[in-house]
Amino acid sequence: MSVLVSDRTESKFEAITYSIELHDMLIDFMQHGFGVKSVDDYVRLRYAYGKDDRENFSKYRFMMQNFKNRVDQLAALITNNVRAANTIYPTNLHECEMRRDYQNTAIVNCEQLLKELQRIAEIFEVDLNLYSPYVKAIDREIGLIKKWRQRDKKMESYFRCKGDV
Repeated sequence: MSVLVSDRTESKFEAITYSIELHDMLIDFMQHGFGVKSVDDYVRLRYAYGKDDRENFSKYRFMMQNFKNRVDQLAALITNNVRAANTIYPTNLHECEMRRDYQNTAIVNCEQLLKELQRIAEIFEVDLNLYSPYVKAIDREIGLIKKWRQRDKKMESYFRCKGDV
C-alpha cells in the first residue's frame, strides 16, 4: 500500500540523506562557477570600470578555486558531523551530549557555508537570485538537524531523570 506524498512524514535519517543531496547540489553549483560566467571577463570588467588598478587574473582565479575548496570542505563536514552524530546511540547522558555536539557542529558548518556563499556573491557581484535555492537547501538542512535534536531531548531528559551521568 502506498502513502500519499502529502501524508508522508520525514524519515529519521532525512538529515543524513539530505546532507548528501545538499553536497551534490553544491558540487554542481561549483562546477558552474557559482554563477560567475567567466572569471576572466569579470576581471576585465573590474579593470574597465576602474575598480582594480590592473587586470589581476591569477588573484581572482585563486579566489574562485579557494572558495570552491572551502565550500566542498564545509559540505563534506556537514555530512561527516551528521553521520558521526547518527553513529552514537546514547545509553547515558554523556553520549547524549556527544551526539548533540556533533549535531551542533553540523549546524555551525551550515552557517559557515552560508557565509561562504554570501562572500562569493559579494566579491564576484553575482545575482543573488541564483543563490536562493542553495540558501533554502542549507536552511532546510539546519531545520532537519534541529528537529532531530528536538527528538533527542526526550532521550536526554530520560537520562537526566534517571540520574545517569
